[in-house]
Amino acid sequence: MYSGNYSGAALLTRMEGQENETPVVKSEIRSYVVDENTVFFYAGNIDEERQDRRNYRIYATFTKTGTVTFRSDNPDIKFVVKKDASYTITEQMDAVRPYLLHRYITINNVDYEFTDYTLVSTTAIKFKVSGSLILERQLNTQIPDEDQSIEW
Repeated sequence: MYSGNYSGAALLTRMEGQENETPVVKSEIRSYVVDENTVFFYAGNIDEERQDRRNYRIYATFTKTGTVTFRSDNPDIKFVVKKDASYTITEQMDAVRPYLLHRYITINNVDYEFTDYTLVSTTAIKFKVSGSLILERQLNTQIPDEDQSIEW
């Protein structure tokens, strides 16, 4: 339910010491299923093209109470969560195609720091990431199995 391509337009990545400079923004943040309530994505501006991307996985676990917890399984990235994140789910029927349900999952208060220790071999670079992520799912309500009803 929580995996897919999140809009990254409101998620800002800044290098430590350069907080007043223009942040790096990725248009899409792809997330991958871990289990029913957990997905992972790559930290900051790390993407699928990096050969060492597995070192930078950030796991997001969604709870029934509306909170999202973030963690990393790699201590070398010195991952630190700065705020408690939450999520909301809103739904809206399509105005043109009445059988199409738009479901939006918004993760608020994303705020963490991590260190990229492999980009430059001689220097570890600390990044600060903050903002929100939004995932839109389009579901065909005429198909009873939700896994099959997703329109990609």
